[in-house]
Amino acid sequence: MPNVSIIIPCYNEQATIGATLQAVYAQTYPRAEMEVILSDAMSEDRTREVIAEFQRAHPDLPVRIVDNTQRVIPSALNRAIEAASGEIIIRMDAHSKPYPDYVENCVRA
Repeated sequence: MPNVSIIIPCYNEQATIGATLQAVYAQTYPRAEMEVILSDAMSEDRTREVIAEFQRAHPDLPVRIVDNTQRVIPSALNRAIEAASGEIIIRMDAHSKPYPDYVENCVRA
């Protein structure tokens, strides 16, 4: 199975980022073949704390944060793509809750 990088731009998403990460964690695609890269536009709320809590609780899913100091979505995507190591890149939003087979279906397509 190909390695997948899930890239997620975010800014002040403390209310939703935990649910998004849980939805990624619940994917049917093997966790060993996925990584999550969050490109944060220097959030001013608890977004990074929520991400850190998720990282501690789920060490079997690699989750990294890159800084998006330009604070615009194109820059966020570029920073995340630069950091990605997957053969396939899947973009998600920080407030999305993808179906459990979303990554699997993206890879199949």
